[in-house]
Amino acid sequence: MPLAVGTKAPDFTLSTKTADGPKQIKLSDNFGKRNTLLLFFPMAFTGTCTTEMCLSLIHI
Repeated sequence: MPLAVGTKAPDFTLSTKTADGPKQIKLSDNFGKRNTLLLFFPMAFTGTCTTEMCLSLIHI
């Protein structure tokens, strides 16, 4: 179910890769301190994924 515009996103933790190795990132650790963009895409490594992500990054 989508969130309404202006609704605070629920807190969650994700794993990411950094130059120093894997790192856990928690939304609440960054929210309000840095600009945060959440981008979701349907399927990784597909034409749709590549096209949508590239277009999104161009228009940021």
